[in-house]
Amino acid sequence: MSAKEILLYSAGLDSFPAWHYLGKPEALFFDIGQRYCSQEYRAIETLRRRWDITLTTSRELNLTAWERPDGIIPLRNLYFAMLASHRADVIWCIGVKGDHTADKNPEAFAQMSTFLSTYAGREIRIDSPFWDMTKTEIVRWYLDQGLPVEDLLNTFSCLNPGTSPFHCGRCSACLRRWISLVNNGITDAKFQTNPWEWDEVQSYYLTAMHDGTYPDHRAEEFFTALSTVGVDA
Repeated sequence: MSAKEILLYSAGLDSFPAWHYLGKPEALFFDIGQRYCSQEYRAIETLRRRWDITLTTSRELNLTAWERPDGIIPLRNLYFAMLASHRADVIWCIGVKGDHTADKNPEAFAQMSTFLSTYAGREIRIDSPFWDMTKTEIVRWYLDQGLPVEDLLNTFSCLNPGTSPFHCGRCSACLRRWISLVNNGITDAKFQTNPWEWDEVQSYYLTAMHDGTYPDHRAEEFFTALSTVGVDA
């Protein structure tokens, strides 16, 4: 018998293409009280109806108390992996090339797999199909399949939207979303402010890219995106 698989899903710019890439597995969304939950629900419902996605919503964990001002919830993926291991043996938690947060990188997922396998008494695999692909390359793969641009724009990837249905344009998720879309010729994504004008671009990202402390492949894609809007980096 093959191991049961499940995709941790948020209708984001990573997890929606991953659902197609992985052959449309069952999907699981965790409502943990995150500040952008209502926007995720809107995207999830839109795409679920359009694609008949088999989706379970879980509200068994509330991590609101641990959400940082920047929208990051430490250990979030570890909590998700533990809860998902009750439901499946293979848990797809989407990370991409260059991800290096403490609970989302290939080494962390391998450690989680070993830990959960030991205590569950069966083989558990936590993994991502995209460790060798950037967001730009994931979007390119999606478009190469002839899948609709409209549905990419229906995804939601933002850490600080407030009450707006649009992406804030002032967070790391928005910046990476804009880069991956514009580098694939998609220029009509809606942001509350232009991501390339976010003050962190000058104060952190460009400095880190020029001094070599930011991954080269991400810097290259960023410079390519900036050139589309006439910004000299």
